[in-house]
Amino acid sequence: MDISLKLGTYNFLKNQLTSADTLLKPLFDNSGDHLLIKELATSGDYKSVAGQLDLSKDLLLLVYIKLNNEQISIFQDKINYKLSELAVDNNEPAVFRNKENFREFLLINSFQAEKQVQKFKQLASSQLKDGLQKSSQEPLGFFTKAYKTEF
Repeated sequence: MDISLKLGTYNFLKNQLTSADTLLKPLFDNSGDHLLIKELATSGDYKSVAGQLDLSKDLLLLVYIKLNNEQISIFQDKINYKLSELAVDNNEPAVFRNKENFREFLLINSFQAEKQVQKFKQLASSQLKDGLQKSSQEPLGFFTKAYKTEF
């Protein structure tokens, strides 16, 4: 399953929402843009690489990662063999790769409680810094953003 993401105000994105899509509002920043996740069968901005996107839970944390060539091979090794390092309460994230830029990845994980969101945010940050940043002289680019289901 591939996905496309759109950022924008609630009013702007609501018109583009279909029954198969998920509209999210920022969890910790009321002034931030909403996020529309469009799940697509074969096309989309991001292609599924590993894991399963579970939109049945109310809270989501997105981790955007931009890697250099050296970091990509290390990251792919983690995806293939050690994704459990990024699991909180046996809940592994879904991993997506940008179709236009193979150096960009998204980790998306869903949770029931804000405590789990914070725990995954800290775990992902430490794993990325310790597992990828240490191995390369080039800085690792990533950020996290938490959302809550709008409806």
